[in-house]
Amino acid sequence: MGRSICHTPGRTCITHRINHVDKYQARFYDSSGNAPDQVQVQVESGKVSICGTTFGIPFEELRLEVGGHDGDRFKLSSEKQNVTIVSEDRTFLHALSAAARGTELGKQAAQADHKIVKRGSHKARYWSIVVGVVLAVGITGYLILDPMSAAIATMIDPKFEIKLGEMLARTDKLDKKSENYLRVTGIAQKLTAQLEKCPYKFQFFVKKDKEVNACAYPGGIIIINSALIEKAKNDDELAGVMAHEIGHVIHRHTLKQALHNCGLITCLSLVSGGVSGPGEAEKLETVFALAQKLESLNFSRAQETDADITGLELEVKAGYSGEGIVNFFKRLEREENTLGPGSARLFSVLSTHPMSADRAAKIEAELKRLKQTSGQP
Repeated sequence: MGRSICHTPGRTCITHRINHVDKYQARFYDSSGNAPDQVQVQVESGKVSICGTTFGIPFEELRLEVGGHDGDRFKLSSEKQNVTIVSEDRTFLHALSAAARGTELGKQAAQADHKIVKRGSHKARYWSIVVGVVLAVGITGYLILDPMSAAIATMIDPKFEIKLGEMLARTDKLDKKSENYLRVTGIAQKLTAQLEKCPYKFQFFVKKDKEVNACAYPGGIIIINSALIEKAKNDDELAGVMAHEIGHVIHRHTLKQALHNCGLITCLSLVSGGVSGPGEAEKLETVFALAQKLESLNFSRAQETDADITGLELEVKAGYSGEGIVNFFKRLEREENTLGPGSARLFSVLSTHPMSADRAAKIEAELKRLKQTSGQP
């Protein structure tokens, strides 16, 4: 991590001085782009320190935000040091709130703790409602939910779907100038040039984010996190992920899955009220607000396969090897597995697009068929 333990004679080393100070589990990200370090941190003397090192960040340099798919994680970021500390330990939050009382950081810590508690209460209430609905609707309701959400998606005009994606993606502050962006747009041009009679005008953006992930929005907006771009060893790997996300858009998976996650009652409401008219934008934006965040949608096996096959065809036509996405995901899984069972996930993209052995085999079989069809070795 670029930090050293104090061994100077006559001075009190950090490891000796903090024995009586509480320590908290966290992950430490720095500007190197490497996997985060699992560390212990402590709160003392107006700063947050990394245990066993001389590295510390003053309170006034830190900004605290709540995040994570379940809203139960928080991160401390320092723009000056260009580092981030991520933790799920609420006792760490309590210590920050107490030690930094009266400062902006103390206020943020208290608000974050309140938000996490409130979200937990809402989550418990939500699941109570879900259980009640499941008991009331039963198996029949569950069975008609998938076809109903798919049917509603077909009722939405692609032109409106594009507008919806633009509303939800909020691309105004995303990267459109860096080398990563130029790399992405270069690959995107090759891939989208292979599309025929596609109603979507694809737009690619780069989000400066340390989570290895990518997200496809309805209508053709695709956002690639900078960490994923930097993690890809070559353009074949990056093209594989990008082509896969294009496949999700073409098959309208994001739209269908978000509608599915909204539940049967909401879908019935849309059917009865229609999805056209003066208030359709507000209506559908509200629907998506009730669904999971688009970045964390979990697609079905069939949807993943459809996106894989469509993406693979684009890749091969565009001149890429087609093996990139399998190689990329398998490498991420190996890196994550080295931490052992029970460790936090390093790569968000593995949560939303797990590369099962069956999925990898289908991709490899389809790639072999495509190469045989085109006469490639």
